[in-house]
Amino acid sequence: MYMSLLSGARNNRNRHLSEKVYDRMKYLFPNEKQHLVSGAVLVSNVYSSFGEHQLATNFRSSQIKELRTNVTKGLSWTQINDEIV
Repeated sequence: MYMSLLSGARNNRNRHLSEKVYDRMKYLFPNEKQHLVSGAVLVSNVYSSFGEHQLATNFRSSQIKELRTNVTKGLSWTQINDEIV
């Protein structure tokens, strides 16, 4: 439920609500590290949507370090006219 609220706050570019929901998630679910990392990414996306890219990077990095977890980076590609771009 909290991830849905956080996603909605991100979609509506509501910085205050996204921070509040994330803080509540950290308080209620301190052991749910993967959900908290996902939440941190959503909050950092809100910061980026306001053009605060450095704040977004710092927030995401600090939360991942604080949670002491490893994050697997994703990789994707697109195929156009039988060519991978």
